Amino acid sequence: MSNEPKPELGNTVPGPLGEKPSGESSDRDARRRERRARREADSGESRLPKNLLDQLPAARPAGPSLVANSSGRIEQRLTVIPLRQVPRPSEALEGQILGHRGAIEVTKKYGERIWFVASVVLPVLVAAVYYAFFASDQYVAEFRFAVKDATSQTSGAAASSFLTMIGGSGGSLSYDNYLVTDYLTSRQAAEELQSRINVVQIYSRREADWWARFDPSQPMEKFVSFWHSMVTSQYDQVTGIAIAKVRAFTPEDALLVANSLVTLSEELVNKIANRTQNDAVRFTQKEVERAEERLKSIRAKLTEYRNRVGVIDPASSVVASNSALVQSLRATLAQLQTQLQTLRLQNLQPNAPAIITLQNQINSTRDQLAIVEGSVGRNKSGEALSAIIAEYEQLDLERQFAQNMVTSTMAALDTARASAAAQHLYITPYVRPSLPESSLYPRRALAIATVAALALIFWLIGLLIGRSVVERL
Repeated sequence: MSNEPKPELGNTVPGPLGEKPSGESSDRDARRRERRARREADSGESRLPKNLLDQLPAARPAGPSLVANSSGRIEQRLTVIPLRQVPRPSEALEGQILGHRGAIEVTKKYGERIWFVASVVLPVLVAAVYYAFFASDQYVAEFRFAVKDATSQTSGAAASSFLTMIGGSGGSLSYDNYLVTDYLTSRQAAEELQSRINVVQIYSRREADWWARFDPSQPMEKFVSFWHSMVTSQYDQVTGIAIAKVRAFTPEDALLVANSLVTLSEELVNKIANRTQNDAVRFTQKEVERAEERLKSIRAKLTEYRNRVGVIDPASSVVASNSALVQSLRATLAQLQTQLQTLRLQNLQPNAPAIITLQNQINSTRDQLAIVEGSVGRNKSGEALSAIIAEYEQLDLERQFAQNMVTSTMAALDTARASAAAQHLYITPYVRPSLPESSLYPRRALAIATVAALALIFWLIGLLIGRSVVERL
């Protein structure tokens, strides 16, 4: 009987063939645990390394086995070998350390907390402490102005009002307003204020906190950037009104800087207006000088001509005198001929002394008249009077033109000087700067909220980047 097979011990449950084994529920639980462990291992949810699951003993498939009993009957028995319990993802097996993925999860949690404290909590706390206990008060002085042209008040009143209605205050005035608005925040304004009121020292007071005040050792370029944060100016194109706001650490400083800017703006507008007028004066002055030089040159030529021809005015001296002499001789000749005819009517003999005397006078007068008539077109030197008179008339015409040019340019010069002396553009500050009574800056609650919002955005961006890097690792 030693060759008979011995029944298996342990987890075998004897029973007749076809009878439901008593250990079926435990087998189902074991298979369920095995499937769950395999699913966790495949999905990556388990924090155990995969080689640890490979080291677990594989479960033999549970199924019926044929076993012979003592009576020689063959019975079917179900044999089940239980699996080892797979630890949960958050637990480690005895004698083992936590897996690499679990260490990353723990490190990530601590890193996110540290990042939130460093990027959100700490900046908001620093901002709250600064604005609550250290930030200095800043006072604002405001003034509003408009650039007005005195010459356009009468001639272009209707056109200016129409341009204002359709969205502008006029081309040149709008341009001037833009110039003044931009000038208030420029480096030139800062330098001119520095030369007048030492504006750098005003914004470097020890009474202000270290973060808000300006360091006087910095160059002018740094102060211009600081100046942009303390002075704001804007121009409304529809209404033609410019608004400027000046911030300072004391009310007196804010008022002083604002009044100085109003004065500098008026000077700038006057320079813009007077530059054109001054250019007109200089141009007219040059024209007057040119006309005077031309008149002097023509007069010199005329003097040289008179010395050369020997007459002052050929038209009035030579020609007129010759014409008068001819007329006189003709009148004398006619009178003598009349007397001779009278004597002949008295039946006197041709050889009578009276007739001979009159005849001789008539002959002499005729000869003299012929000589004078032959020399009417020439001067004493024998030169033709036509050429002399033509040259004289040309010089005299140039002299008259130069004289008229001098007169007109001198009149224009007087007009330009009067226009330059008058003021055409005006800065009209209808709201003048006043002494502030309370500080408007800094806006503490708004500043803290802004810091918090920016910190949260920065924290969220860093968190997304960190998680992306961790997932890739």
